[in-house]
Amino acid sequence: MICDRCDKPIQGTPEVAPVHSASGAAPDIYLCPTPCQLATLLQTAPAGRH
Repeated sequence: MICDRCDKPIQGTPEVAPVHSASGAAPDIYLCPTPCQLATLLQTAPAGRH
């Protein structure tokens, strides 16, 4: 299974995050159970450099 946040294979049990939309047709998204690499890079980037 691929993480919808970092686009890498999920290691372990994924976190399921429901997506709510006006139509109600949006699927759940699957995320890494631990902070993934993309989230870590964004949190440590200098201000103004994403």
